[in-house]
Amino acid sequence: MGQDTQQASVLKLEDILKQLAKLNANGCLQLSYNSIIFFIYFNKGKLIYATNSLAPFERLERHLRRLSNRNTSLNNKVIGEARQKFRNVLESYTDNPSDYQGLLWLASDQKYITTDEAVTVLRRITREVFESILSLPEPLQYGFVEQFSQLQELCSFDLDSYLEQCQKRLQAWKIFASHIHSSYQRLYLANSTGSKITNLTTEQNETICKLLKGLNFRQISALIDKDELIVARLLYPSIVNNAVLARSPKPPFDKLPSLPTSKNLFEEITVEETVEDLFGNIDTPLVLSSVKQHSNSVNSDSKETISSLEKTWKVACVDDNFKLYEELQDFLDPKMFTISFIKEPMNALAQLIEIKPELILLDAEMPNINGYELCGLLRNHHDFKNIPIIMLSGEEGQINLAKSKLAGATDHLLKPFTQSSLLNVMFKYLQ
Repeated sequence: MGQDTQQASVLKLEDILKQLAKLNANGCLQLSYNSIIFFIYFNKGKLIYATNSLAPFERLERHLRRLSNRNTSLNNKVIGEARQKFRNVLESYTDNPSDYQGLLWLASDQKYITTDEAVTVLRRITREVFESILSLPEPLQYGFVEQFSQLQELCSFDLDSYLEQCQKRLQAWKIFASHIHSSYQRLYLANSTGSKITNLTTEQNETICKLLKGLNFRQISALIDKDELIVARLLYPSIVNNAVLARSPKPPFDKLPSLPTSKNLFEEITVEETVEDLFGNIDTPLVLSSVKQHSNSVNSDSKETISSLEKTWKVACVDDNFKLYEELQDFLDPKMFTISFIKEPMNALAQLIEIKPELILLDAEMPNINGYELCGLLRNHHDFKNIPIIMLSGEEGQINLAKSKLAGATDHLLKPFTQSSLLNVMFKYLQ
């Protein structure tokens, strides 16, 4: 195995990674894209770390700042010390990446951070880099450099479960694909005076609004100690409403790939040789191990993030016309919304009590009992006193708005509506 860059044809990135694990490889897999080099490190076939050549110390320092929310000894001086101590020499990254050395130094003798905290930072950096790696388009250039001295090991990752977790995160990002194409997009308040983020307390609004001055999702994540996917979900309604502007990534982060939109997150890459030609014929199975038994909890906070994102808002729609339900299915992403359709308004109260929706869409014009009458009945029931009810009407005018308000509706939406206008009104009230 050498340092020569290889080209490919039918091999997938997933296949290469799994073959490296199977072949018990020691070394560094390098991928090239848009003048960026990605480095993936293996010890005896185990995934140890991943980084790239794009501002590696900015990434390390950002994750250390997130950790400083819980470790007060990590002040700006300490965080910057690793950069000063270890020069960022790209040529050395194949054998011993400078950002990894800096992290090991911070954890040496538990001087600044504990081993557990170092593992947390390592895991988050590797995950961030892997999200970019799995977003890379074809074709790719790659090479594998064999190493005879192993990288000092803080922890290792089970490759199959790790790839699965990263794929789930990228699928979660796709929820926001209509407005968010990169986790490095810069965020700004559209109006700096009197702006509020939907459904946050006054204190939370003050905190988050101070950060919406050009920081990206990952930078905000570090400052408020929340996963960047949680930050995206928190801000997404305001982005849809144009209260928050998501602008293109600032250089050099604009060189990174956009989040994937295809269903297959493993894009094909090309090779002239087979995996065996490149990596030898060793046939040793992957042996999962970790230093001080950290690997069992290595993805715990990411799993919690995915779990929270898998929760959907329950929306009920009452309308005698099934066409509306078909429109809602087109407009509302099933990863974010669970839609219950009630076609018989006379049976709506009983069904709504059973469904327990978080928001109700109510057509104004229906036979036997119209939407205004049904809205009044719902407001007199204790289960629906505070549930947002959006009245849908095909007729414009102040009279209909007044009737909606008198009936107790939270808001009013004119039909036919667009996806944007529907989401705008719904996100005003969904928690």
